[in-house]
Amino acid sequence: MQKVNGLKKRLQKAARIVPLLLLLLLLGVWLSDHGMGIPCVFYSLTGLQCPGCGVTRMTSALLKGDFSAAYQSNAAVFLLLPVFFFLGGYIVLHWLRTGSWALPRWADVLVAVCAVILVLFCVFRNAAALGWI
Repeated sequence: MQKVNGLKKRLQKAARIVPLLLLLLLLGVWLSDHGMGIPCVFYSLTGLQCPGCGVTRMTSALLKGDFSAAYQSNAAVFLLLPVFFFLGGYIVLHWLRTGSWALPRWADVLVAVCAVILVLFCVFRNAAALGWI
């Protein structure tokens, strides 16, 4: 019985959090579409694009069905979206079932691989913009 009560509490918590996250995402896209994008602290300080630069524009383009513009906004995140959705879904389902955020080793490795890909993308995107390659 306690396991069912724990699941019920986690479902109630998710039902409050998920709509809020979706609302924040849509607000960010709306702001970006109206010329008030979310400023990037990394870009403001260095003049270089971080691995996440362009994600709001990418999301906006995806919502409009413009896959080419989405890819051009941030190619790495665009290509990793299926992996992110899979991991996000797995993490949420794992938390709902167990109440634990601890992930299996394979998920940790997949997150690390994604992080390395994003850092390399950042380095190469900035090196190309600066004419280094």
